[in-house]
Amino acid sequence: MPQQIWPRSFQYFRNVKMFLISLCVIIALFLCGIFYLLYAKTTDLLSERMREQASTYADLLLHMKNWNYDYGGVYVEKGAGVESNRYLLGLGVNPDVHAEYGRVLTLRNHAIMMDEISRLSERNDGTRFRAVSRKPLSPGNVPDETEKTALRQFEQGSREFSRIEVDASGKPRFRYLLPLFVEASCMECHRSQGYHVGSVIGAISVSTPATQMMDEIGTNKKLVIAAAVLTITLLVGIVYFLTWRLVIKLDDAQKQLKKLASTDELTGLKNRRQIMQRLGEEFERSTRLDEPLCIIILDIDHFKRVNDTFGHPCGDQVLKQVALRISDSLRRYDSVGRIGGEEFMIVMPGAFLEDARTLAERQLHTIRNESFSDGQNTFSLTVSAGVSMLTASDKHVTTLIKRADNALYAAKQNGRDQVMVA
Repeated sequence: MPQQIWPRSFQYFRNVKMFLISLCVIIALFLCGIFYLLYAKTTDLLSERMREQASTYADLLLHMKNWNYDYGGVYVEKGAGVESNRYLLGLGVNPDVHAEYGRVLTLRNHAIMMDEISRLSERNDGTRFRAVSRKPLSPGNVPDETEKTALRQFEQGSREFSRIEVDASGKPRFRYLLPLFVEASCMECHRSQGYHVGSVIGAISVSTPATQMMDEIGTNKKLVIAAAVLTITLLVGIVYFLTWRLVIKLDDAQKQLKKLASTDELTGLKNRRQIMQRLGEEFERSTRLDEPLCIIILDIDHFKRVNDTFGHPCGDQVLKQVALRISDSLRRYDSVGRIGGEEFMIVMPGAFLEDARTLAERQLHTIRNESFSDGQNTFSLTVSAGVSMLTASDKHVTTLIKRADNALYAAKQNGRDQVMVA
């Protein structure tokens, strides 16, 4: 019959409870670490994607600035919404040029061109950019707090600056700044401000919407947490079940070993060691409480003749059947064991001598009237029994056994198939 593996009481785990808990905690921590690294790596990749996008914007703006300077600025025709750069006028540079047919062209340097392109870009995808300066000539180039922080870091040697922050509307934006260094071309407008070639004059500031990236990070976080919880739950459940199964199998194996250590393999009765241990316990208890105790030693008559005539397999079957008959007639609290080849001992706590004699006579009668067979031949058997009872003079259990053994010997000498009392 298959063993019952699931479910069983948690008491089976009491010896491995801490091991199981520790193992589950270690697995959980290990997997949490893996999933945290996965989340952090994914977040870093998303942030790097935003940084590269903003860096590309900044590089294009830098190329545009250089292109503008190489051509000495770009002139556009004045019209509705196109005004002259008043800051160039303040520097003594006339930005306007009068052309034929009454047309007026006005100069667009890199700063004005960048500002106008930024307004177009912001309307398109929300990205805005501008040039900021440590000593701005135009209010539009005055750095905010984030840009001031970046400029201070650039003065200390940093090559770029980026961060995510929330704007006034509560939406996340990715801020990226690339330093601008003083070139010879810059001195035309900024000579009076004390700059020298190679120093940090300002930065290109790019601000792009980060709502989509933050949503992706949030979604990624939820997916990682869900995957972590599912994986940890699954693995811990598997470990829990396998440990449960292992503990139960070990427990069953231990019980089987214990049974083999205390049971006679052929008859299923207690073996000599176990029945002697039980007798010792009852001897101590009966002596302490001054209660009666009797033992019966039974021996199959002429058992060697059975082995010689019908073979040892038949003899084994006889031992099994005799053991079964003896067990069937015992009281609930009596114990029986096989103490030798064909010898059996019955321990009867609380029994007086007459009770033991009566039981022994009943055992002999049952076996005497039983038919035994090897499959071809049918034969009958008898047993002899010796009975002894605990007395006040018995100081050790061996004395009680010796008297029963002597009684059994007397029964054998007196013709067998009888009970003798010591």
